[in-house]
Amino acid sequence: MKYVFWLTVFFWWAMDFYILVLKRNTYSKILDKKSKFIVTILILLGVALAVGPENFRAVWRSREFGLFQIVGTFVVLTGVILRLFAILTLGEYFAPDIVIKSDKKLIQRGLYKKIRHPSYTGEIIAFLGLSIVFQHIPASIYISILPTFAFVYRAFVEEQKLAQEFGDEFIEYKKRTRMFI
Repeated sequence: MKYVFWLTVFFWWAMDFYILVLKRNTYSKILDKKSKFIVTILILLGVALAVGPENFRAVWRSREFGLFQIVGTFVVLTGVILRLFAILTLGEYFAPDIVIKSDKKLIQRGLYKKIRHPSYTGEIIAFLGLSIVFQHIPASIYISILPTFAFVYRAFVEEQKLAQEFGDEFIEYKKRTRMFI
């Protein structure tokens, strides 16, 4: 099970690295870049504060991969799969920045039929899973709370921009969907 955890985390980080760093931006209108920077800083800060202290690393190295780690692994995997499906649903409309393509379309199918931010929801769930795996109170707080703040902030920024771009269509969409699960 330990290998499933590490494979899941590696896939998650590789997927996000590709999306955030390697994927080319071919969009005609970038609505916001600042929030990606803030999200990145809060995630890196949360990870650094969680795994940085020596007492965490000592506990992590000596701990058996037990029930909490198994449950946490499934939670991480659930979050990563949710994020992956959200990205695949958006397809060419997915971007690391808040952007609008020239053919301007509000996606409302798949996961987006019920949830406005399934990709961010998947990230929040995955970080919550890490906090369960860590089973170390300070590390678990940092690894879950800071990324959650980051994605909630990003969702609010994105919703303001989408309301400006799509007007009543987005307002109606917002009325019939949830922001997160």
